[in-house]
Amino acid sequence: MFIISCGTNFEPKINSILAEPNPVTSGETVTLNCFASDDDEPNILKNESIDYTWFAAYGNIIPSEYPEMVTWVAPQDSGEYSISCKVSDQYNGVDIATIEIKVE
Repeated sequence: MFIISCGTNFEPKINSILAEPNPVTSGETVTLNCFASDDDEPNILKNESIDYTWFAAYGNIIPSEYPEMVTWVAPQDSGEYSISCKVSDQYNGVDIATIEIKVE
């Protein structure tokens, strides 16, 4: 028995994460946007979706109606903080990117 596949899954790719403002005052909010793409357009997997998951060890992430955009509430302590975004598709393709935000 032979199984022939008509499609190849390309992993989603994060092109950039933008944070506005950066730096930010302690306790204030930052809008984060993750720009990602998936190059499956030319083949049978072109209708797959991209899921976004956000991570921050400090501060709070507030989701929006758009999964690629969140608001981060900065902690009270000044310093450099990392916020990460993971994008994935339903065929287990994954990419992760991190941005550093300075809290003053």
